[in-house]
Amino acid sequence: MKQLKYLLLSCYVLFTSEALQAQDPHFSQYFSAPMLVNPALTAKGVDDWRGAINMRSQWWGQSIKPYFTETASLEKRLGNGQNYWGLGLVALSDQSNGGILKNNYFSLSAAYHITLDAQGRHMLGAGLTGTYANRVLDASKFLFQSQLGSMGFQRSIPANDGITIQKNTYLDVSAGLTYSYTAEKFGLSAGGALFHANKPREGAYSNTTYNMPTKTTLQAGGWMQVGYNNSLHFSSLAELQGDNSIYTLGGIYKIGVNDELLRSVNVGVWNRFGDAWYPYFALETKNWLVGLTYDFVTSGAASNASVQSLELSFVWQMGKGHTQKVAASPVVTY
Repeated sequence: MKQLKYLLLSCYVLFTSEALQAQDPHFSQYFSAPMLVNPALTAKGVDDWRGAINMRSQWWGQSIKPYFTETASLEKRLGNGQNYWGLGLVALSDQSNGGILKNNYFSLSAAYHITLDAQGRHMLGAGLTGTYANRVLDASKFLFQSQLGSMGFQRSIPANDGITIQKNTYLDVSAGLTYSYTAEKFGLSAGGALFHANKPREGAYSNTTYNMPTKTTLQAGGWMQVGYNNSLHFSSLAELQGDNSIYTLGGIYKIGVNDELLRSVNVGVWNRFGDAWYPYFALETKNWLVGLTYDFVTSGAASNASVQSLELSFVWQMGKGHTQKVAASPVVTY
């Protein structure tokens, strides 16, 4: 019965809430998926190649998976000088309501990073992303009130709510700019991006399709050296789309480790205002970084004991010899 109640609620939210029409998938560890934040961050801080995987299970612990999102990306730096190009590929899969709604995105990004001074401390980046999106609604999993009888829900009974657009594909365009300043013992950065610039069409019914509203992201961050081998990193992100807004602020303290393999142990905490706060733990080596976050929900959904979210990320640098820069923390991507 709990599963049936959840499916009914999911269907109601899916088809009656205008506010949820515009929301994009998002990660707690957004700093490990920089191309999803700003196309201008493509290959930022990459020596040769960088790959990344993010997996997020939101509101886990239910009998079905309410939300499950995963992404894989690959970035390549082109050029060895202070000015260089960056190319990136991103594949993202987002499933909700136990697979009733599936969204798949395949993106190609390009960015150019140029230094503004002879020392290479001031850098400006501009990027562009093209995305092919594929959305599928599995109507065979729907349960409607009209199908409820004395024997429970019967899918053979007509739902009287025929969905006319079960599948939809579209092309999407996004663009962004970013600026960074790097000194010997500290650094700062900021940027902004516009997603869905061409406002592609979406919807489940032919007579109620809509143009997807644009999404604006604004990010800022910085770092400073603390003591001999430690450093403090902070970052913030604002996501504005339609009537929805998400604001996130947090930081990481990197504890240096004198080991041939392990470079640092990273601990931190973030607050996604009005939604959740989440601690962060990561292990970092010269070539790879693995991070874990666990969301503690502070919104109204917290009345349900099973709405916490778990997220895992893995990032690694590949190719030629690396510098002393870290694999995937905000000091590099932002």
